[in-house]
Amino acid sequence: MTDLASPDPLDDGVVRVRPWRDTDLSCVEQASRDPRIPQGTTVPARYTLEAGLAYIARQHARRTSGEGVSMAIAEQHTDQAVGHVNLMLRPQDGVAGIGYWIVPAARRRGIASRAIALTTAWGLNVGGFARVEAWVEPDNHGSRRVLEINGYLLEGRLRSFLTFGTRRADVLVYSRLATDAAR
Repeated sequence: MTDLASPDPLDDGVVRVRPWRDTDLSCVEQASRDPRIPQGTTVPARYTLEAGLAYIARQHARRTSGEGVSMAIAEQHTDQAVGHVNLMLRPQDGVAGIGYWIVPAARRRGIASRAIALTTAWGLNVGGFARVEAWVEPDNHGSRRVLEINGYLLEGRLRSFLTFGTRRADVLVYSRLATDAAR
């Protein structure tokens, strides 16, 4: 049985995964300027104060609607949000999809890997999921590396699976199972 209650902030001494706050608007604004983040997420492509607040409200609504859990990724020493991670329920019982992004200024510092480690561990243990999976475009080498560092296994390719505006894209399917966590 999965538990959609938001976890207490998850923290490893470097990265904190916590609920979104209205004070995290700078993170949303930075993400909206990235050419790829708005394509595959609900981050507004044109940032305004209202669009930023609506984005944060959508993240809170995911839990209350039963869709999943959506959290900000923050640097522990400043508590400044630099990214996003979510676990969204899939139609199959006990399966969650993980999604994440990091603003460009905070990339290549291990923040995503740490946040995925914290969120995956929570999902497979406290959250009660049997499987956490990720769908990644084949050319997103950074995201693929984050998953591989965290013990996700590549399972295959789904051709022309997702739509980004008028563009269709293949995705690679990665997964981590609760039974993998003990390895």
